[in-house]
Amino acid sequence: MIQRDANETDVREEIAAPMLAALGYERGTANNIGREATLAYERQFLGKKKGTDHPLRGRADYILTVAGAGRWVLEVKAPKEPIDIDAIEQTISYARHPEVSAAYAVVLNGQRLTVHYASQKSTDNPIVDLVVSDPLALASQLEGLLSPAAIRRDCSPPRVDLGLPLANGVRSSAVIRGGHIRHDTCQWTSSAQLPSIASVQLDDLCRMLQGFLVTVTGGTVARDQQSRIRAKLSWAMPNEALLRFALDKHLLNVEYVALAERISENPENPTVFDVVGAINIQEGEQIYDLMRWRTETAGISTQMQYQGQATGYIADRVFKGSFNATYLCTYPALPSLQIHIELEGAFSIELGIE
Repeated sequence: MIQRDANETDVREEIAAPMLAALGYERGTANNIGREATLAYERQFLGKKKGTDHPLRGRADYILTVAGAGRWVLEVKAPKEPIDIDAIEQTISYARHPEVSAAYAVVLNGQRLTVHYASQKSTDNPIVDLVVSDPLALASQLEGLLSPAAIRRDCSPPRVDLGLPLANGVRSSAVIRGGHIRHDTCQWTSSAQLPSIASVQLDDLCRMLQGFLVTVTGGTVARDQQSRIRAKLSWAMPNEALLRFALDKHLLNVEYVALAERISENPENPTVFDVVGAINIQEGEQIYDLMRWRTETAGISTQMQYQGQATGYIADRVFKGSFNATYLCTYPALPSLQIHIELEGAFSIELGIE
């Protein structure tokens, strides 16, 4: 805390300047420090009516600008000057000035710092009221509110979206924040009798998949040019080998498509997303064995066609429901053999704001 007999210049040099530097502001950069900007207040801004009234002028100590996002104003006082209604009103008026349009008004007198929304009244309680210790500690306390990253996060101009919303409270496109897919049942059938070892392996696969949980880590939902709703998911990959296999087989590019105009909010009339695709595996190719959690060499060429449906509704930006998927495996070396695998389960996907 600065001494009470210090002056305004002392507060600027010993508190304000190092605090702003620690927050990440620097003159002449995208996170700019503007000093002592002169602001003219026309009579209309102050509610004056006479044409003979001259504009009043004020001088803002600091205007902090994050390019393309927003601004905030810092007004510095000497320690002997209290942060009272007049000081707050002065700073808020700078923040509201048409040439500034800042989000926050901040007052600092070396012993106390207060933060106010530019939209609030000077008689309202500050949103932040801190005792000043040292500039670095002050910057650490204010980082989540006034750092350039925080201003970009909280104060960037709202996106204008004229597209048809995907659902109430959701824009015409959205990011997927996360979720899970749970496999509840797995069954298989074969067009021909299999060797006992192959049957045991398929039974083991189905047992392993029952209750198997897949974590959804991200993705997108948006309309295409034909007004279809398309969703693309990304999943957590437990190791590099499985990720390489998924990338090689383009599994991360799979899209789920719905023909509905909007995602339903009615569980009795859900929205259906369809997915189709194919995976081809060549004999001798490295594949990932989910049962043994390791990479193995394919002993036979396999062509796998899959199709599925995810049926659900949205509530509070969470799309949830049930899914079913069918996998048809054929083998060029054994034309008469077909193996069907059917999966059913449930899912819950949280949408964010893009």
